[in-house]
Amino acid sequence: MLVVLSGCFWGAAGGGPRPERLQARVTRVLDAEAPSPAYYRERARLEVLGRELDEVLFRMIRDPRVPEHVRANAVTLLADRHAPGALTLLRRVLVTSADDEVRLAAVTGVQRFAVDSPQARNALRAAVGDPSRLVRLNALQGLDVEDTELLRALLAREEDPEVRLIARQLVTLFEARGATLARNARGELRTAAADSAPQIVFHAEDAAAGAPQVGALWVEMSGRRLVPLAQDVEVVGEVVPAYFNASRTAVVFEAGREVRVRDLFTGQTRVVGPGIAPRVLPFTDRFVFLQEVPSERQDTTGGTSIVYRVVRAPFAGGPTERLGLLSAVARPDRDRGASPARRMVVGELRQGFVLRAPGMAPFVLPPAPAEPPPPARP
Repeated sequence: MLVVLSGCFWGAAGGGPRPERLQARVTRVLDAEAPSPAYYRERARLEVLGRELDEVLFRMIRDPRVPEHVRANAVTLLADRHAPGALTLLRRVLVTSADDEVRLAAVTGVQRFAVDSPQARNALRAAVGDPSRLVRLNALQGLDVEDTELLRALLAREEDPEVRLIARQLVTLFEARGATLARNARGELRTAAADSAPQIVFHAEDAAAGAPQVGALWVEMSGRRLVPLAQDVEVVGEVVPAYFNASRTAVVFEAGREVRVRDLFTGQTRVVGPGIAPRVLPFTDRFVFLQEVPSERQDTTGGTSIVYRVVRAPFAGGPTERLGLLSAVARPDRDRGASPARRMVVGELRQGFVLRAPGMAPFVLPPAPAEPPPPARP
């Protein structure tokens, strides 16, 4: 049973409570093995306190004599408060704590910081190898497109069926947002969706390591029926510039520096316009692509500075929208001078979805306009 705090935390003289008395009260509030409305009411009374509460939580989390569920609740409260030094402590707990419940609270707390913090992201990547399946499952929730290779490495050794299922789903999701594709036994780059779903496949004419590759692109439908898309597709860093819409009834792709859309039911292909690097916008039936502004190209000591116009377009056709400008620097020592936009992914920030890649300024995507559901096919 939760103990209801009564009275005020403050002493008669107006100062803060004595540390030992405050810790006793905090312990009583956090001594709850299951959340309840009463628990959160009493926790809210604690949260009005300042640094003195954070100091008590730090001590409790570090003290192995504190019961496991109390320490776990302390970890959660500390993370919710975004207390100074909280992330450092949570990362240490993830590595050193022998208690599964405490590590689970820590990995959940780290996710409060993950979007904006490289340190938090690295902690989540490490937690993917945690002994506890629950910790691994929660760590997966904090990964992003750049972690696709880590997910493939996890799938090579993971035995828990639920962890494997979530990891496979994330690989499919991240491939749709610009992640690298894995090679099959024939050396082709291929998406990793369920075998019954259409697959994007790229076969390079020359698979020389480290070089931009040019080759054939097609869609493999159910029954192994092939739908050729183009023969002159350029791929850099195993990022294939071709993506399905949400229903997998159409595919947007780049070939010959043009962006095209193929309807997989009618077989019709339309040219959207000149450009490179199409990427699908999550949860919409739209995509973006880049058009270089030639007058802005400049050779600098660090490489070639390039400015792109970001363009948004609907899969169903219709007018395109200019969203803004994006800058990148192509360096001769990276991908043999190919544009960083070739490795562009659709990542996430607190502001929303963002286009990003090494060597490219991040571009926060504005929300897509509301759109009606696509008409049902006969």
